[in-house]
Amino acid sequence: MLKKISTRDLKPGMYVVDMGLSWLENPYLYSQVGVVGSEGDVLRIQREGFMEVFVDTRRSLGGDGTDGLSDEEAISAELARELGDEDPLAPTVSLAEEMPQARALYDDSVGFARKAMDVMRKDGFVDVQAAQPMVEGILTSVTRNANALLGLSKLRSVDEYTYTHCINVAVLAVVFGRHLGFGDITLSRVGLAGLFHDLGKARVPDTILNSPRRLTPDEFSVMKRHPELGWQQVRDNPMVYDEVLAGMLEHHEKYNGLGYPRGLKGEEISIIARILAVVDVYDALTSRRVYKAAMLPHKALGLMYGMRGQDFHPGFVERFIRCLGIYPVGSVVELNTGQRGVVSKANAREPLLPEVIVVRDPKGRPAQQRRLDLSGQTAVKVVACLDPRDAGIDPGQVLGTS
Repeated sequence: MLKKISTRDLKPGMYVVDMGLSWLENPYLYSQVGVVGSEGDVLRIQREGFMEVFVDTRRSLGGDGTDGLSDEEAISAELARELGDEDPLAPTVSLAEEMPQARALYDDSVGFARKAMDVMRKDGFVDVQAAQPMVEGILTSVTRNANALLGLSKLRSVDEYTYTHCINVAVLAVVFGRHLGFGDITLSRVGLAGLFHDLGKARVPDTILNSPRRLTPDEFSVMKRHPELGWQQVRDNPMVYDEVLAGMLEHHEKYNGLGYPRGLKGEEISIIARILAVVDVYDALTSRRVYKAAMLPHKALGLMYGMRGQDFHPGFVERFIRCLGIYPVGSVVELNTGQRGVVSKANAREPLLPEVIVVRDPKGRPAQQRRLDLSGQTAVKVVACLDPRDAGIDPGQVLGTS
C-alpha cells in the first residue's frame, strides 16, 4: 500500500519507493528506493531539503509494515546490512574447551560480587583494584570463546539475582563491546562499569531490593537513588576512570530524556552507559525473579527492539541483537524438520540461522547430539523458540554449563 507522507513523519524502517516522477517537477520529493536505515538517515534526508516521500507500508519494517513477516523475520530483515569480513567474536577455541575455565571464572566472579556488595553494605567500602583480575578474566574468556560465558550468564542455576546480575551485565557488556570493535583497554573499563553498575543497591533496604511485588512510588524513589549512591562511593577513587564512573551513574538514563537520575538525553549519555542500558534491561527481562518468570530471550529482544529510539540510542538494540542473534546461545528451538535442539552459536550475518545442537528427533525422542549449522542454506530453519521446561530440555546440560 503506497502512502505519501511528510519527511517529518519519516521513520527508520520505512520503505521508500520511486514513483517515476521528474525531479525537475518535484524537487522536494525524496525517492531513493529502499529501507530508511536509521534516525541519522532521516535527519540527512530532511537536512537536504526533501519535504515529501512515498512509502510502501507493506514493505516497511515495523508497525503495519510487518505484514506477512514474523517479529523475528522483520527484525532480521532490518539487520540485513553488509558486514566486514572479520568477526570480532570469532572463537579461537571450542566451546567444550573453554567451558570449564569459564565455569570456574563465573563462580569466582559471583563470589567476588557477593563479598563486594556485603562489604559495601556493612562498611561503605569497595576494593576496586581487586575487581580487575575478574574483569581481565572475563575479557580473556570472551576472546577465546564468548559463547561459554554467554551460556553461563543465562543458564546457571543461581538464585542470588543481585550478585549474578552484576556478573551477567559485565559479561554481556564486554561481549557487546567486543562486537562493536572496542579495544582491550576500553573493554576493561566497560567490564568494570558493568561489574559495579548496581553497587549502590547495597545501600538500598532489602525490603525494597527484594520486594516480591511492584514497588510503591515512594519505594521506587528510593530504588532510583542506587546509581548515584554507587557513583558517590567510588568517584574519588583514583583507580576508577571517568568512563567507568559515567557508566555507573548513567546506566538508567534514556535516549528520550525520561530516565534517571539526571534526565540526560541523546548524546549527553556516555557510550558505556548506552551499552550498559541495553544489557542491563536484557538480563533483567531474561532472569527469573521472586515476582516474575524469566522471559524467553527472543521475546525480550523483540520487546527491546520496540523500545529503540526511545529508551535506547538508535542502532544500539539492533547491534545487540546482531551480537547475540535473534535466538541467543542457550535458546531451545524447534526446526521445520520437527527436530529440537539448543542454540550453541549465534550468526551475525544471518540472525535467523544459528548453530544448533540437535537433541530430539522429529518424533520428540532423544537423539544422539550433533551440531547443525543452519547458515548458508534455506532448507532447514527455526520455526519456534520454546520454553525449556515445556520442551523437557535442559540447555545447561547440553552446553555443559550445569
